[in-house]
Amino acid sequence: MTSKTIHAVTMPKWGIEMTEGTLTAWTVKEGQAVNKGDSILEVETDKIINSVEAPASGTLRRITAAAGEVRPVGALIAVLADESVSDADVAEFIDAFRGASVSFEPDGHAAAEVTAAAETDEPRVSPIARRLADKLGIDVSQIRGTGRNGRVSKEDVEAYAATQAAASNANPQTRIRMSATRATIARRLADSKATIPHYRVEIEVDVSKLQARRRQLTADAHTKVSLNDMLVHCTALALAQHPQLNAHLDGDEIVQFARADIAIAVATTAGLITPVVRDAAARSPVDIAKTIAEMSGRARAGTLRREEISDGTFSISNLGMYGLTRFDAIINPPQVAILAVGAAQDRVVARKGAPVIAQMLTLTLSADHRVVDGAVAAAFLATLRERIEE
Repeated sequence: MTSKTIHAVTMPKWGIEMTEGTLTAWTVKEGQAVNKGDSILEVETDKIINSVEAPASGTLRRITAAAGEVRPVGALIAVLADESVSDADVAEFIDAFRGASVSFEPDGHAAAEVTAAAETDEPRVSPIARRLADKLGIDVSQIRGTGRNGRVSKEDVEAYAATQAAASNANPQTRIRMSATRATIARRLADSKATIPHYRVEIEVDVSKLQARRRQLTADAHTKVSLNDMLVHCTALALAQHPQLNAHLDGDEIVQFARADIAIAVATTAGLITPVVRDAAARSPVDIAKTIAEMSGRARAGTLRREEISDGTFSISNLGMYGLTRFDAIINPPQVAILAVGAAQDRVVARKGAPVIAQMLTLTLSADHRVVDGAVAAAFLATLRERIEE
């Protein structure tokens, strides 16, 4: 066996923070010939789907990680080899594989170097352990070896079998491993809640006039304009008057932005995705409506590009469609504030000393007290209410 004719396909690294990825789909099958640079599979990481290219030309001889599985950066996920390489040599290569050292290159591609692919005569699984696993119908790739360099022994197989037998007699349960997207969301929200001193301010606004304007725009443009689309436009205009909230906290520096790039929270099966509406103050509500509808569809399909969910300057989360009157939202760092939008509801309010029915909406602003003082947050909400009601 020569290293020139066998090539490892490993989990790549996109971005400094990536530690693992979820295989979503293979676009080629075992036994299929590929050329260097061909797309061979898709990997989910950091809320988006990335395409993985073949590192060399050859035949896809073995897939070692199926769709839906999570693998750490540098882990072996497939093997490419010439047709002349025997199946035994491919199996030996896989058993001897010890991982890859993966670095992030300036051009955005991952560079992987196999550190110990075929430099040892000791397979990862002992022969007796493999025979026992085959007899018991156990996939040895699921067993964590306790021997040197993680080698799987007969005792490891027996212990795994005993654990599986005990589990079969227990109360049925389902364990669902977090996807790369969900794990990223969990980590960031935990960090935000633990490190950012949140406080909330709340205001009620009359959206009767805004709803009338929305219906008029929908009829004139023959495009469905939602209340949320109108709120995005109004929020961007208010942020122009209160740049302290249209900002990031970067270490000891506050970075204020001249343009409001508003991130919109979109619920997907994989978790919360935040496509960004760029320069929302300069765009019409109809244009915003078209942009949000198109990006929301691609967010649910998992086809948004990284730059489309990055670098928002302020966030809006709307749960009004579920009938919630009000709720608190967690800040998406490095942003310093997020607006939570409840449901628009008919309520009895006082107007010039008399009770009237108006469509009211509760807005709750979560702000980072390190950057935004309470008076600044209150002034922003007052401006936003004026924009909405006038």
